[in-house]
Amino acid sequence: MAKTKVREILQSNDTPKEKADYLWGYYRWHVIIAVSGLFFAGYLLVDWINRPVTIFHLGVLASEVDYEEEQQLTEALNELMQPEGRKETAYATFTPHGRSVERFLAQFSAGEYDVILMNEMDSVEYAAQDSMMTYRVNGMSEDDYFQPEDSEEPIGIHSDSLPVFDGYQTTEDMIVMIPENTRRRDAIETFFETQGYTLEFIDDNE
Repeated sequence: MAKTKVREILQSNDTPKEKADYLWGYYRWHVIIAVSGLFFAGYLLVDWINRPVTIFHLGVLASEVDYEEEQQLTEALNELMQPEGRKETAYATFTPHGRSVERFLAQFSAGEYDVILMNEMDSVEYAAQDSMMTYRVNGMSEDDYFQPEDSEEPIGIHSDSLPVFDGYQTTEDMIVMIPENTRRRDAIETFFETQGYTLEFIDDNE
């Protein structure tokens, strides 16, 4: 039907200007929608091409957070992890208790975090849900581990055991834990190596 209409207009005795006006009047919405679709598709493509690739994600759940420290720690992580290429990045995300916890839970459930820092009470609560890995750090003192009374294995280490957290108020007196659903174990091992330690996942030996 559309081809027939175009053929009729082009084969008519109207002037070129009249033919163009007819075509535009008949097909302008088709053109507008098609061009808009192309621009939108191009935008999505450019956004996908330029989207950073996460190589390591550190999450901090705390009563109070300093977002300036969040940026500083992100920069420190990138210096340590040394991403390859401008699209790769490591970063830290600080989440205060309260309404923002919903975002933390969503990212946690999606397996976006590689290492998580929490206070002792939160650590015990999350570990009780079997959502955290048990691990050992070669060369680390037993005093550096955090093990609740009802736990058979340590569930994390104290944040002051790792030099990267020195000088940050937000990460003081926290427990360093590894989510069970992380997808970047190699990156976690690399992170601990930058701190002078070798990480051993307990479940690898089971």
